[in-house]
Amino acid sequence: MSPVPTTRSLLAACLAIVVAVGCGRDVSTDDLVAQANSTNIERLASLYTGYQSENEWRGPPDEAAFKAYIRAFDPQKLKRIGIDPAAADTLFTSERDGQPFKIRYAVKGSAMGSTEPVVFESTGLDGRRQVGFLDMTEREVDEAEYQSLWTGKPASASSQRRS
Repeated sequence: MSPVPTTRSLLAACLAIVVAVGCGRDVSTDDLVAQANSTNIERLASLYTGYQSENEWRGPPDEAAFKAYIRAFDPQKLKRIGIDPAAADTLFTSERDGQPFKIRYAVKGSAMGSTEPVVFESTGLDGRRQVGFLDMTEREVDEAEYQSLWTGKPASASSQRRS
């Protein structure tokens, strides 16, 4: 086999990779972090997980400790997730209903990951409220599922449908 076809094949493969990568939208790490933290409920869940990672996977014991943690957080990192360090208290209010979030404190997490619900809208919209989880997801739930998640007691099968 001559080296020319091999070189041409390699060049063609490299060109295909460059074109495929070049044609895709460049997404920076900052963009990905911002996308994962686009709402206050997501930001709080993310910071809650951060608190846990620094405290033997135990959540903040109360609101004062959680706010102190956020105030002591690197201001550049807060900005990166869409938080004005000078107005961190606004983070504790839902953009949807304008009400303060309810937060479950002292929730135990895990270095292996956890899906515990920790941030809850107080009022919500149209009978549905958002809940933020330690895996940094959020979902909108009905009243029965909301109560089940808040209290940690299982809801009936009909109310456990995911939105």
